[in-house]
Amino acid sequence: MIAWLGAGWTFAPSLVLPALAAAWLYLRGYRLLRQQSPQHFQPWRRNLFLLGLALIFVALGSPLDGAADLLLLAHMVQHWLLIMLAPPLIWLGAPVVPLLRGLPSDLLGAGVGPLLASPRLRRVLSVLTHPALALGIFTGVTWAWHAPAAYQWALVSRAAHDLEHASFLAASLLLWYCILEPWPVRRPRPFTTRLLLVAGAGLVNSIFSASFAFSGRVFYPLYAQIANPWLIPALEDQNTAGAFMWIGGSLAMIAAAVGLTLSGLASSGTLRRPVAPARARLQRPAPGASSALARLLTRRRARRLLQWILAGLAAVVILDGLLGPELPSSLNLAGVLPWTYGRSLSLILLLSWGNFFCGVCPLTLSRRLAGRLLGRPFRWPKRLQNKWLSAALFVVYLWSYEVLGLWDWPAATAVWILGLFGLCFLVEGLFPRGTFCRYVCPVGQFQFVQATLSPREVAPLSLAGCAGCQTRDCLLGNAEEPGCPTGLYLPAKTGNLDCTFCMDCARACPRDNVGVISVRPGASLGRGRARGQGWGLDLTVLAGLFVWGAFVNAMAMSAPFVHAQAGLAARLGFAPSAGFASAVLGVALVGPPLVLTVAAAGFGRVLGGSRISALAGLRALLPGLVPLGFAMWLAHLGFHLLTGLFSVLPALGRALHDLAPDHFSRPEIGMPYTLGWTVDLQLTILGLGLVVSIAVLWRLSREVAVSPVRALALAAPWSLLAAGLWALGAFIFVSPMAMRGMMG
Repeated sequence: MIAWLGAGWTFAPSLVLPALAAAWLYLRGYRLLRQQSPQHFQPWRRNLFLLGLALIFVALGSPLDGAADLLLLAHMVQHWLLIMLAPPLIWLGAPVVPLLRGLPSDLLGAGVGPLLASPRLRRVLSVLTHPALALGIFTGVTWAWHAPAAYQWALVSRAAHDLEHASFLAASLLLWYCILEPWPVRRPRPFTTRLLLVAGAGLVNSIFSASFAFSGRVFYPLYAQIANPWLIPALEDQNTAGAFMWIGGSLAMIAAAVGLTLSGLASSGTLRRPVAPARARLQRPAPGASSALARLLTRRRARRLLQWILAGLAAVVILDGLLGPELPSSLNLAGVLPWTYGRSLSLILLLSWGNFFCGVCPLTLSRRLAGRLLGRPFRWPKRLQNKWLSAALFVVYLWSYEVLGLWDWPAATAVWILGLFGLCFLVEGLFPRGTFCRYVCPVGQFQFVQATLSPREVAPLSLAGCAGCQTRDCLLGNAEEPGCPTGLYLPAKTGNLDCTFCMDCARACPRDNVGVISVRPGASLGRGRARGQGWGLDLTVLAGLFVWGAFVNAMAMSAPFVHAQAGLAARLGFAPSAGFASAVLGVALVGPPLVLTVAAAGFGRVLGGSRISALAGLRALLPGLVPLGFAMWLAHLGFHLLTGLFSVLPALGRALHDLAPDHFSRPEIGMPYTLGWTVDLQLTILGLGLVVSIAVLWRLSREVAVSPVRALALAAPWSLLAAGLWALGAFIFVSPMAMRGMMG
């Protein structure tokens, strides 16, 4: 192997001379520009440009080029270097001006300069660098050269092989130019536009790679006819090559998305170290236009109508769960409405409209009646004025869902919903109004934490309008309207924590100064109910449970993990039982997250040289994982929504048949369609969650670290943890599923 590596290099003039010429021109121009504009040409730019050139040489001149004729995996590694690594490194070196300044002055002044100033050439370059065209060229080149006829032509023809690599490099340089838009671009496109380009390129790479990773036939027969020294079967080689390109390409696109997000946020000022302003100087984002939905929530009758509609649906679920068939659960409304529709739609509402679900929650319909009947004689114990009880209830929910098969047990689902109604009635009747929502309800706590990612928030429309208020009606209420049930004082409120979107504050405000405003998503992550507050240990642990619970919930339906659990039980001599499953769930929920988060906090403290303790670092940075956890929930539960979009029809038909068998026929169950692209969509959602998490981790680290370097060191272990969770989620989604969808 060593001899093969040493003998496999080629130094063809057609490869070496252009690389040396580009390096010489760049270094010559860089030296001049470094003296004139050191802020634009720091050493790291030079190093990245030279590294990009070196990777092109490694791809085309190393033994890898020879191995590409024998293994598709080697060819994919070669393409990965040419497509995903070398081009962004070259553009990060900002090579345009250094290469021009490196030219002899006569050539620059008499030839290249006038050519580049040509209006016609500029129009052509403007068209070529349009993001849509760049993505189209990249997609077309990638798919065209991997068509069996073209690919095998490149294997047997050196000229075709060189043309293939040249076109790959050119198309990728064009794509990455549009993504990075290196200096001296005067008017770069908004980073959100370039993020969409990254997402599009990542989707192209995922679809392309998946076709190789999951194929059951050999695309290129030449690889099956040529014996390779490693004795790797052609189909196995092809599947491995697709998996490598999928993972490698996704990592490159995620890195690009993270960089774009950080630079975009930095340019908008959102990543600057915050300065605590005086109360009189506080400013809020300009409120968005008051939408019809916001006005609808403010009207008590409209909100009550929505609550009664949901209460009616809950009653239908309870009745069918208790009286309808247990098996198959997909023919029972209690097996379909909560699990296929309820969870997914609540996540979509969270992402688009914040905690809207709590605003129309039917559980609180009985709040006033409970208060009148039971009198609210007690104060909520001080030891329970935190999130520990709701965290325990969330663990109970996960246990009943995974171990008892709550999703497949309609009667248990009905009992769970009845239990929530009963618990809400007792707590709201025996303790002060709003206690259930603030301290008990696990659904509400999930909504509160995830709503920090929403672009909507209930807030004063103008802080100046609150300046002269002495009555604090939004908090305390008045003779006509109650105040906030969870004790939020709006001028000091931050984010959506503990906000139920009930709009009681808006109705109580005598100045009509409360509404739903637009905010930057994720801006309140890590910040408590009021300004100056951070997340306590209870809320931090609860958020960690929500993040890790998303992965555990999806793992439980992944065939590799199901088989691993069965194998572990067999090796330990345990029969499959609820007790053993409970033990495995307990270890999975506590062990890995505890070890990984404590390790991330400890390493962050050591690397960052921070004066804060590991526990304080844990509380400060763990909220940054919430976007990734939310993305995992959305990708997983969204799959069930897509694959079971019409699953309510057979369940509803069965229920109607039971009520009136003479008028309704019993339906047949079956999956009416297939969605082969859902894995790509899941990976895209998960990748976006990783990007947002890393950006939030950087923002949080800047708030506690004394310098950018220490902030980077503090955030690095947490970013690696987020990347590891992303890899785990990607593995889950590409693995066979033991149970997917609700239609059986």
